[in-house]
Amino acid sequence: MHIPDGFIPITFAIPAFLIVILFWTIAFKKIKITEKQVPMMGLLTALFFAAMFVNIPLFGETTAHILGGAVIGLILGPFAGLISMSIILVLQAFLFGDGGLIALGANVLNMGVIGIFIPCIIFIILNKLFKPKMGFSLWAIIFISALFSDLLSAIAAGIQVGLSPMTLYSLNVVLPAMVVNHSIIGVLEGIVTVVLIMTLLKLRPDVLEQSPILSKLYIFKNKVTKEETIDAKE
Repeated sequence: MHIPDGFIPITFAIPAFLIVILFWTIAFKKIKITEKQVPMMGLLTALFFAAMFVNIPLFGETTAHILGGAVIGLILGPFAGLISMSIILVLQAFLFGDGGLIALGANVLNMGVIGIFIPCIIFIILNKLFKPKMGFSLWAIIFISALFSDLLSAIAAGIQVGLSPMTLYSLNVVLPAMVVNHSIIGVLEGIVTVVLIMTLLKLRPDVLEQSPILSKLYIFKNKVTKEETIDAKE
């Protein structure tokens, strides 16, 4: 998923950087993170910094890895999530050469913007449509959000590399490979996301109640309504 230097031209890299800078500017202005979320932000950043180094062999002698974009975005919100993912990608690029420096804007765009904002948008839409409670319906919308986070990030990277005049592989080779491989990884991403969020819902719901995204769950809204009713009676 990380695009190395030499795979996309400056004419791709500069616009990507400009888009990312715009999102960074908005994120720093809009970011809202509570005291309970600060340790969680550090934990998730460290967790997926390490998880991205675990490459899974797939078809065509290629490898892929989970992103963690959905988990980070849903728990921290898209703005804090973008900052968290950006920290991961910057450290990986500068310290380990995982992803190019010139291509850094493209990688942040794919994994930090698309990979974070898309699952948040999908989750909000599905949450409003289905009003899920604890159970399969909630697992399903979390899974779908995570699956599309990974898949759409991969499609964006595939399009950039496939259209680049600097690579030997055309779009009709790169894009299908990215879609097939990251459909598989997307399923793994969905399972990991469901497990982590459902575990926190059981063990530390107070942390998730602080989330700009997960706080919109109807299980939390119903809780607020019940508490307001009790206070009114008292």
